[in-house]
Amino acid sequence: MKAQTDKVNLSLLMAMKGFPLVKAFPYISPFICGTSASGLFEAKLGSHLGKENHIHTPAYKAEDAQEILSVCDHIVLNSPGQAEIFSQLATSKNEFGLRLNPEISAVKEDVYNPCAPFSRFGVKKTDMDEIDSKIMNKISGFHVHALCGSSGKDFNSLLSATIEKFSPYFHDISWINLGGGQALTEDDFDFSFFQKNLDILQNKYHLKTYIEPCEYLVMDAGFLITTVLDIVHNKKDIAILDTSISCHALDVLKNYYKLPVVFPQTCESHHLSKYSYILAGNSCLSGDLFGTYEFEEPLKPGDKIVFGDMGSYSFAQQNYFNGINFPSIAFYNKTDGLRQIKNYTYKNYEEIYD
Repeated sequence: MKAQTDKVNLSLLMAMKGFPLVKAFPYISPFICGTSASGLFEAKLGSHLGKENHIHTPAYKAEDAQEILSVCDHIVLNSPGQAEIFSQLATSKNEFGLRLNPEISAVKEDVYNPCAPFSRFGVKKTDMDEIDSKIMNKISGFHVHALCGSSGKDFNSLLSATIEKFSPYFHDISWINLGGGQALTEDDFDFSFFQKNLDILQNKYHLKTYIEPCEYLVMDAGFLITTVLDIVHNKKDIAILDTSISCHALDVLKNYYKLPVVFPQTCESHHLSKYSYILAGNSCLSGDLFGTYEFEEPLKPGDKIVFGDMGSYSFAQQNYFNGINFPSIAFYNKTDGLRQIKNYTYKNYEEIYD
């Protein structure tokens, strides 16, 4: 992906919301120019990278302003009203952006669509001229986010709408953040779709152009290693695992997709094996199910099941429902082998609820 994004001259910011793990920064740092936070805590964590530190959120707390200014160099305001919080505290190192609502998106589900009707995100074109000039004079960049798992063609549509609606204001800014949600590593993502519009932003208006991926930076780097605790039968064989989809893969539960099993060997669904199992979590939630999988060999208690595609969001959204412990975190490479970097105990759970 680096070679492709270099070719189209995009500056990458890693979105902290999907992968807040400081110990991984040394591995990610060579490929990104900074981080993008959705709130103060993420921004403070992102500051450990030592590069650009951007923040955007629907609304800031006044009591957080001083600390945000101390750790963030780029602060995106969701509305002109938020400028008042920072107006008396900003320093020369702080740059302010304004979030825009281009009123276009390829995202079908409103729950994930920042441009859905009645959206609270950003300023629409019809409202731009009503913003006080004193506020606009402090704005050095724009932020647009309207995609989710979207193609190069969808990204180009977003660029076209943004240029059409907001280009009269581009002469007064120096950067634009085009948000995340571009399916950069998918085989059918075509970078050529948006080259012309990207050239307009960079060569006509001379805008430094950011995007803020997360999922497509780390999605294939994360694995969840689980153990079969028991096999029960209720018309189908059910393998109960020492994990929980509601605790450790909440995004899978919310989005109704199926995680890949990378170990042991599975069968294609159209070649059904006699070794078919529902893989189930160990919580009290009836829907704590990873789905039905077919295996080459029968499962038994003690067997390991390894899920892939766990590098982003699942890791960030894990929780202590039912008091089920967090998985330990380990790094692996061929040189150093497996290194455990974090282990969770009852003490971590107690500190939250005691």
